[in-house]
Amino acid sequence: MIAKRMKSVVENSGLSQTAVAEKLGISQPRLNQYLNGKREADYAFVAKFCRFFQVTPNYLFEFDADDVTEKALDYFSNIIKNIENWAENHDITLSFDDKAHLVRLIYKKIHDLPQAQQELKIDDIMDIYTSLHHN
Repeated sequence: MIAKRMKSVVENSGLSQTAVAEKLGISQPRLNQYLNGKREADYAFVAKFCRFFQVTPNYLFEFDADDVTEKALDYFSNIIKNIENWAENHDITLSFDDKAHLVRLIYKKIHDLPQAQQELKIDDIMDIYTSLHHN
């Protein structure tokens, strides 16, 4: 799902894959693997990709939502860090699809909350999600 959208963005940018890879700090073969769905891009790369091309995570993940602002991109990055930290602290491996689903779920629940409440809400959602899907 995400590979198709990323590939479209790169192709429509007028930049070569080599130029894009250099700007994003990865090799061209790795970028090609991401764009062709042969390798999953990690969330840190997805956030960097979104910032560079000024596209929304919602567009890449095919979420239904309004345009995402810089503030939303910051929330997206924060959600990713929290998911990865939580999974590491609980010794749980989440698939790419699990992470994408969680980002979608969490973003909708926390984007209007104050920063201090966001992390607590993320932990609560992660606890519930993993108890339902990984037991």
